[in-house]
Amino acid sequence: MMETSVLLLLEGLTFGYDESPLFDNLDLDFLEGSLVLLRGKNGAGKTTLCDILTGVLKADSRRCLWRDEEINQEDLRLLVAYASQEPEFFPALSGMENLHLLQLLSNETPSYLEKAVAFALEWGLGGGDLERKQVGNYSGGMRQKLWIAAHLATSREFVILDEPFTHLDDETTGQIARMLHIDPRTRLLVSHQIPEGIEFSDVIDLIGEEEK
Repeated sequence: MMETSVLLLLEGLTFGYDESPLFDNLDLDFLEGSLVLLRGKNGAGKTTLCDILTGVLKADSRRCLWRDEEINQEDLRLLVAYASQEPEFFPALSGMENLHLLQLLSNETPSYLEKAVAFALEWGLGGGDLERKQVGNYSGGMRQKLWIAAHLATSREFVILDEPFTHLDDETTGQIARMLHIDPRTRLLVSHQIPEGIEFSDVIDLIGEEEK
């Protein structure tokens, strides 16, 4: 059997606030093509870990390897796509204008727009909503559909989705779950809601105190 290679390796990861360690000497590896679940109580550090994995935050570590090549943690922002829990759009722009902007910021090819629009239409967003309606006037479900479409359309080989099923109906949740299941890339899912049909390669459990 062919051994699956490691896409991202972090060794000895240590990070905390105000001299209180959130992670202490944590080792993480993400295999090529794996689907990993990240779970933990509020305050356990799920969002912080996602920010580290995407190069937004810098943690102490012994090694950070991408396909066995040493890289700076900051470089992860160019390699990992991260759909944060709250969609981050310009509310005065239309859905299509926001997608164009994301394409430019992420240095994606024109095929990115085609894929993102195809996903959004498949999940029930109308063409008129995409072209003419300001995102600030979208419902929570519409924004979430566009946000997930924008990140699943990316060419990046590691995709992180933080609570992707929030505000979504059962049908759309099932559609996205099936897409995640067959996506060949490395995927990290942060979610309290686990739809049927998703099988995880690995589970990361973060232990922390519940927020007051």
